[in-house]
Amino acid sequence: MSLEKFIFEDSAFFTSEVAGILKMTVIGMPNWKWCVLAIVLTAGILLRPLLQILLKEFKRHNPFSKKFPQGFMAFFLSLEIERAISWLLTIMMWFAVGDAIGLTGKIQTYYEHILRGLVAIYAIRLFYYAVDAGGSMLQKMAEKTVSTYDDQLVPFATKSAKVFVIVMGVLIALQNFGLNVMSILAGLGLGGLALALAAQDTAANLFGSITILFDHPFKVGDLIKIKDMEGTVEDIGFRSTRIRTAYNSVISIPNAMMAKETIDNMGIRPFRRTRQILGLAYETPPEKIDQFCDQVRYLVTRHPKVNPETVLCRFNNYSASSLDVLMIFHLEVFTAAEEMEHQQGIFLEILQIASDLGVEFAYPTQTIYNKFPMPPAAANEKPPETVS
Repeated sequence: MSLEKFIFEDSAFFTSEVAGILKMTVIGMPNWKWCVLAIVLTAGILLRPLLQILLKEFKRHNPFSKKFPQGFMAFFLSLEIERAISWLLTIMMWFAVGDAIGLTGKIQTYYEHILRGLVAIYAIRLFYYAVDAGGSMLQKMAEKTVSTYDDQLVPFATKSAKVFVIVMGVLIALQNFGLNVMSILAGLGLGGLALALAAQDTAANLFGSITILFDHPFKVGDLIKIKDMEGTVEDIGFRSTRIRTAYNSVISIPNAMMAKETIDNMGIRPFRRTRQILGLAYETPPEKIDQFCDQVRYLVTRHPKVNPETVLCRFNNYSASSLDVLMIFHLEVFTAAEEMEHQQGIFLEILQIASDLGVEFAYPTQTIYNKFPMPPAAANEKPPETVS
């Protein structure tokens, strides 16, 4: 039994006059079908927010997150998936109603194409969320391992999977619209050479990122120096690596450069070296210099963050305006802020040692000697006055 026969012949919903108006054809379709479509589309738009709220409440009280807090479903349900799911359910309802009323001709083609496009958009979005949830789950697992290699590999793999989902989703959607995807790909292959030439820098950066991940010269959080740029690695992307400098700006360095340049990884140093020249005044007696060096060496050696085997404090140079004492030691610290904090404490105590011993630090000075001094008479003689 058709829906039209049920509405107009087997039921008494409408009078003969109203039934005649509803059976009239407008733009290739009877009026009653236009009315059903309008009612169903409006109902779907109005009911979808309610369906989204119900899905959000289910997420809050779902048993998966409580029973398996580190599982895939827990991460998946923590994302904003209710909007995509509510739209997909609404579109399925629109598909069912369109099939039930028997749309025909171009109206059916346009109607189905629009709904298929919406399905493709929200299905791709849902799969995108699924990849994001899987990446979050793998990231949590990677944080529990000792190796830091997987900590870098998981974000890169997640980004690659997201790109794959979008590309494959678009291709499948085009296939569902009736387009020959293989012919499109073949046509793209003809222009592959031109595209490769135009995007050779992008390809070089992509291979550079792969080289960084497999060669593992640094990881996120390491302090590195490349050419005249220095900072902490914040992110390793497809195209570039972003580092945060000491003055809190972010530099994006192309991965092709990172792969071929010399990288100084200062983040993996077990100790940080401090080298300082302490310039003493030339008037300092030798015994004072010896006492100063001994006390500074004793002070630095007993510091809890200093490697005592690397401490050096010796008078080693006669410079232009000072007697130079070379001091070298290594601090067992992991951040620049911690390094500067301990250096400051040591340097202040060195100042106190110098004050207790009566040792003065030198500063740049010059003494001028006149080899041919002027006679006293000439020195006291006034210059002649000039008469104008």
